[in-house]
Amino acid sequence: MRVCRLPGAACHPRGSVVNPLLWSLVRQLIRLRRGRQPPASLQEPVWYFAYGSNMNERLFRKRRHMVWQDARVARLDGYRLVFSRAGGRYPGLSAPANIVEAPGESVYGVLYLLPPRKFARLDNSEGKQYAYVWADVEDAGGQRTPAMTYKVADTVPEGQPSQQYLDLLREAAHQRGLPANYRAFLDRVEARE
Repeated sequence: MRVCRLPGAACHPRGSVVNPLLWSLVRQLIRLRRGRQPPASLQEPVWYFAYGSNMNERLFRKRRHMVWQDARVARLDGYRLVFSRAGGRYPGLSAPANIVEAPGESVYGVLYLLPPRKFARLDNSEGKQYAYVWADVEDAGGQRTPAMTYKVADTVPEGQPSQQYLDLLREAAHQRGLPANYRAFLDRVEARE
């Protein structure tokens, strides 16, 4: 598991590589707009692990305009789900989903196979507070897949998500068929008032 924030960091899984010239331009755009430097090269297509609102198919398809080649339930080991007061629509008040390292714990979500242009669109839309995490995730069939996800780069206080945001996560967990114990965990999370 690697968090990639350094310019030119070769933190990507092995695979075919996106057109270097095109990827160089996309990297510059993301660096200028979001303050993070994507890896120097990128496999094609990209596995992206969503654990927050991007698990919600309706939101991911309609609001984010994402089209994926494959999607499946997956688990990221060594992390736990928290709600951090960094980012969201109202920084300091909003508490979107985040992951923190936690040996022995796991986060469930959706593993999407994205074409490079959709990955670039997604990356360009995620907040400046996020850094990359490249890690192996395991799908429901036991297959381990190298994937990219995001986490807040700095230590920030935990908070409570809004009811609307929490409802998106719960809807997605049910819709995607996440394990019953994980759905029960999400049901126990309290929304802010």
